[in-house]
Amino acid sequence: MTSTFTDFSAKEPSLGYFYQIKYALLILLTHSKELDNPKVRIENLDDIEIEDINTLQLLQTKLHIKNKANLTDASVDFWKTIRIWSEYINNGTIDLDSTIFNLITTEEIPETSVLHKFKKNITLDSEVLEVISALDKIAIESTNKTNEKAYLAYQNLSIENKKNLIKRIRILDNSIGITEINDKIKKELIFSTYPNTIDAFLEILEGWWFRKSIDNLTLNIDSISSSELQLKIANISDSFQADNLPNHFPVQLEITDEDVENLKERNFLKQLELIKIKSNSKILKLAISDFRRAFEQRSKWLRLHLLNPDEEEEYDLKLHDYWKNIFDIMSDEAEDKSLDELTDLGKGFYLEQFAKTCPQIKIREKFNQDYLTRGSYQILADSKKIGWHPNFKDEI
Repeated sequence: MTSTFTDFSAKEPSLGYFYQIKYALLILLTHSKELDNPKVRIENLDDIEIEDINTLQLLQTKLHIKNKANLTDASVDFWKTIRIWSEYINNGTIDLDSTIFNLITTEEIPETSVLHKFKKNITLDSEVLEVISALDKIAIESTNKTNEKAYLAYQNLSIENKKNLIKRIRILDNSIGITEINDKIKKELIFSTYPNTIDAFLEILEGWWFRKSIDNLTLNIDSISSSELQLKIANISDSFQADNLPNHFPVQLEITDEDVENLKERNFLKQLELIKIKSNSKILKLAISDFRRAFEQRSKWLRLHLLNPDEEEEYDLKLHDYWKNIFDIMSDEAEDKSLDELTDLGKGFYLEQFAKTCPQIKIREKFNQDYLTRGSYQILADSKKIGWHPNFKDEI
């Protein structure tokens, strides 16, 4: 039992960050319907903050996986959050009158707890004073050493600031956990794509969202706006239309010398070696990157049933037909050439026709990614259906 608990204890903080980033996506999706082009920041003033022209909302997310407990009056989660908010108020970091404070937790608040009142808006002055009195009592009488600094920060608030803070706190308990959040996000995207492609759609959106989140966390960008998210969703939606396909591998791969060594027996690299493309050259590493991306992308389309095998075969036939037309012309020039001249001819053929430029042969009308074409040619070269050297069939 001890080892299991330790395992969950180690995983929970990591999953907490993962949950936080995914929850930020969900928050921006839901709030974009109500606010004027809101924008999200992650780990800035709070775990998540969402802001529009009129309001700032701070959100603390508390994910508990193992030993899930109740959120009680002296809960560390609650008072740690109160400390952060109180310090922002005391040092003037935020405008209290335009800020809403949210605590999102997977724990449950018992009905007997004063925190239960935060599940709805507290508007009556009598109720506000009742909550302040209860929190004051906890802050003064509690012997919880972990919460000492939080109690002090809260006690340093003026009575007016306490009133305003209490009116602006919202607690959402029993919140969705790490396994349910995807279902919630998919419901927000229900009209963005076809029912049978929603999982593939979300995978692409999440990839983009995590890259944007990292940019925000590393301060490369200030925030992620609703308009950016809306544009990305529209672009992904377009990629799932009948004349397009989604691009799961938009970034060129970093190919190391070790990668080259591990692949040196592959035919597509032997074909490049035959025309004297150096093994440490950028040309060869670009070919490997294109090969891998094209192979993975085509495989993924087939697995997701976005591309049927007949369509893939037809695409390869078009690629082969284009190659054969210009290869035959090059072959006519190869007559009576020396071995070195044949190598130079093949190298020039490859560089000019397939490396420096890219044949405009599309698998679908709106899918315009050169890596797919170049990489698919490397796949054909790997199966020796095409080649670059005039005598590649005899040499490989």
